[in-house]
Amino acid sequence: MVNPPASSKPEDNAVPFASARPASAALVNKTNLRATQRHLITPEQRDRALLVRTDAQNAGQVLKLDGPKFGLGRHPDNQACIDDDGISRFHARISMDAEKYWVEDLGSSNGTYINGRRVTSCELNNGDTLNLGPRVSFRFSSATAHEERVLKQLYEASVRDPLTGAFNRHYFSSQLNSEVAYGARHDTQLSVILLDIDFFKKVNDTYGHLGGDAALVHLTNVFGKGLRTEDLLARYGGEEFVILLRGTPVERAMAVAERLRVSLESQPVVHGETRFHVTASFGCASLTCCKGATSDVLLETADRRLYRAKEAGRNRVVASD
Repeated sequence: MVNPPASSKPEDNAVPFASARPASAALVNKTNLRATQRHLITPEQRDRALLVRTDAQNAGQVLKLDGPKFGLGRHPDNQACIDDDGISRFHARISMDAEKYWVEDLGSSNGTYINGRRVTSCELNNGDTLNLGPRVSFRFSSATAHEERVLKQLYEASVRDPLTGAFNRHYFSSQLNSEVAYGARHDTQLSVILLDIDFFKKVNDTYGHLGGDAALVHLTNVFGKGLRTEDLLARYGGEEFVILLRGTPVERAMAVAERLRVSLESQPVVHGETRFHVTASFGCASLTCCKGATSDVLLETADRRLYRAKEAGRNRVVASD
C-alpha cells in the first residue's frame, strides 16, 4: 500500500520558525522595548532658570538662579557681582513667585530693560533679553539639567586653553581690563606675573613636541595647586603664561612667584617612561609701581622685568626695574 504524499501546508498546530522561542523571552523583549521607548520619549523637565551672558564681556557665561531672590550689581553682596561702570552697585533683583520669575529694578542709574523696553518690574519669560545699563546683557532661559551642562561646557571651551586647561589669552585680557578698572575706581591692589619656561625649544628638541606639551600641562598643574581660588592663570602664548593676582601688592606677587618657581623646579615632568625637569623665569608688576597704569602698561612692565630675569641667567624672579 502506498502512503499518500505529505501535505505542503503546515499543520494547524505547528509553530512557525519565526516564533519558535519560549513565550517568556518574547514577553521580556517586548517589555524592554516598551521601557526603552518610554525613556526615549519622556522629555527632561525644564526645572531650572538660567541667565546666559550675551554681551562681549564673558559671552556665554551661565548663571543659575538659585534661591527665592537673586541680586545683580557691582557690589560683592550680590549673587551676581558684575564689574561694569554702567551698572549700579545694587542694580536689579530677580525673584521667584508662584513658579514665575520677576525682575525688579532697584533704582539703578542706567535702567533695567526687557527686550529693549525699560521696566521697573516685569515677568521674565523663556527667551527674554535682560539688559542692565548700556553694556551688560543676558538671555533668560528655562532649561533642563542636560541643557545647563552643555551650555556650561560650551562656555568653558570658549575661555580655556584646550591643551593645558588654563584660561586662554582672550579671557585673561577681558578680565585684566575689568580688574584694572576696578582697581583704579576703588584704589585696590592688583598684580600680574608674566613667565615662560626656560629653554623650551631645547625641551622640544630633546623630548619631542609631545614632551613639550607634557611640560606645559605639568606647569599648569603645579601652579594650580599653589594659587588661590580667586587667582587667574592663563596661557598667554606658546610657553608663556600670565597670572592675575587680585588685592596683591608687588612684594607679595614676588613671594608668590618665588614659591611657584621653586615648586616647578623641584617636581619632575613625567612623559611616558621619561622624567625631566624644567624651570621658568618670572617678571612681576602691580598697579602701584606703574604710573598711570593701564592694562598695556601693566603687562609691558611685567614683560620688561621678565626679560631682565632671562638676562640675569633665567630661573629667577624680578619685580623691579
